[in-house]
Amino acid sequence: MDFANVAQSKPRICLIGNSKFSQMVHSLIGEFEAVARINIIDNIFNDAVRAARELIEQQQVDIFVSAGANAFYLQDTLSVPVLGLRVSSADLIQAVLTARRISRRILLLTYERQKTDLDVLKVFDDIEVTHRTYTTADEIKEVFHQCREDGYGVVVGSSYTCDLADQWGMASVLIYSRESCRNLLRKAIRVAGQHKRQRQQTALMQYVLDRSAHPTVITNLDGSAVAWNAAASAQLPRFAKRRRLDGLLDRRILDAPSFRSERLLLEDRLCALDKAPFEFAGETVGHVYSVQWSPVAETQDDSRRLVFRSQRMAEVHNLLAVYGATAGTVLLHGETGTGKELAARCIHAAGANAKGPFVAVNCSAIPADLFESELFGYADGAFTSAKSGGRSGLLETANHGSFFLDEINSLPLAQQAKLLRVLQEKEVTPVGSRQAIALDVKFIAACNVDLAEEMRAGRFREDLYYRISTFAIRIPPLRERPEDIAALTAYMVQREAQRYGAEIDAKALVDGVVPAFRRYHWPGNVRQLENVVERLIVSHRLYRSSEAMVDALPAIAPELFAVARLEPGGEGHLRTVEQEEIHRALTMFSGNRSRAADFLGISQTTLWRRLKRRRSDSH
Repeated sequence: MDFANVAQSKPRICLIGNSKFSQMVHSLIGEFEAVARINIIDNIFNDAVRAARELIEQQQVDIFVSAGANAFYLQDTLSVPVLGLRVSSADLIQAVLTARRISRRILLLTYERQKTDLDVLKVFDDIEVTHRTYTTADEIKEVFHQCREDGYGVVVGSSYTCDLADQWGMASVLIYSRESCRNLLRKAIRVAGQHKRQRQQTALMQYVLDRSAHPTVITNLDGSAVAWNAAASAQLPRFAKRRRLDGLLDRRILDAPSFRSERLLLEDRLCALDKAPFEFAGETVGHVYSVQWSPVAETQDDSRRLVFRSQRMAEVHNLLAVYGATAGTVLLHGETGTGKELAARCIHAAGANAKGPFVAVNCSAIPADLFESELFGYADGAFTSAKSGGRSGLLETANHGSFFLDEINSLPLAQQAKLLRVLQEKEVTPVGSRQAIALDVKFIAACNVDLAEEMRAGRFREDLYYRISTFAIRIPPLRERPEDIAALTAYMVQREAQRYGAEIDAKALVDGVVPAFRRYHWPGNVRQLENVVERLIVSHRLYRSSEAMVDALPAIAPELFAVARLEPGGEGHLRTVEQEEIHRALTMFSGNRSRAADFLGISQTTLWRRLKRRRSDSH
């Protein structure tokens, strides 16, 4: 693909060098005016890098050219291509011939990483040429000091070397020729054109991807994402965290060369999924995944997914609606697995930005060195591994919607300061850019620890705490609202049965397991309940009926029946808990010791022994 716009087709070349080298290239600019725009920065090393990065940020350059140590330094530092001048054998011979007119003892001084064809100098038997290399300016000075004492009369080297030789009062000859500089510019024009076409192709692909409102992901054959659109980042939160699909889709889908399903459960929503091979030059090099949400799921009110029957959760739900309607940041506090993201979605649905995107990010999952590029995005050429054309950050993706920061307590202090600035100024500046982007975003934060205590301990910024805690809501753990367990279980059984295509008597299963579920303390809260229900549904093929699954519950979910756990109160308390569990089991099964033992996950012998001990203790 080539847009072939004549007015824009001239490559923009920037030469970075100093003195003699810059002057030599400047004298050639007239030869290339019709085919290239050439700019010269007469500087080296750190000063040159600063000037180069400004050009990159302003998108005013396609390629850099330089020479000697400066070229290697720029190649190691800049994201835009840098071509280094190659010293030819003819250059070396011509420079030595010029130097011979000054002195028969010649010092050839080159940068350590620069290749030099010394064999061509064997034709000179009437002169002495000593070759030395350097890595720093101090090493050059040491070589000059020694060679001047040894009687060397002239130095052959780079423009920088010649400048230092002048300062030392030594004669010098530039190793570069006009013809080599001319060849460097020709190559730069060719490479810049190739690089520009490649960037245009990448930008076009990203443009096409982002025109789709549906999540689209392109992966390589290893399953790593190589391109995706903003919809994928916003609507597939598990993909947004890892940039992979293996935690989102079944292995059978990932391993298939192509796949099509009109009805698939993805991120708890029904969708149509299409997987097609991505081919180049007749060879499959990756796959394209396209997701289209089903209309029912598209219009579904996310707030209904926060399932509850308890008065406590009804009060929480009312607060979510009231605080969601404000412009202020809402802070959710709750133990792990209490459903903070679902609560955040309720806040989003109640706000003015409800029709906009909901973007969730787990702060503990973002490496500190990627925090800015992931949240703020980056401009083209912002850093070495930056994607060509730049990338929008998650904050920009959430614009005119809501942005949910889960586990905000895990952010390092340095990142907290950067987030605070975004919250204060309501704008974000991508890395490597000077252009700020105004944000219209409802911010929601969540934590699973006492954030006020973290602040007092110096692990959380006081100014950020007060910025995000204007509206605070505590999500109660499941053990404090046992009346929600039946409704949650019924909802999850129906959802997981649909997901796994399980044909079961959902009502019989729910009625059978809820009594045991209500007695358990659920340290992992709703998420742990989800895991147990999923395990039940996956196990349905092993049992002939829902009633059989209920009978096998101690084997499927033994953690629910681990009565012999140590709790505060010592052995006496442990025995009391144990006896209460035994009494409940016998009552549930009308005194049937066999079924009670199975329910408790112990043998009949163990049950008999504990009953005997209870009678003994009562006497």
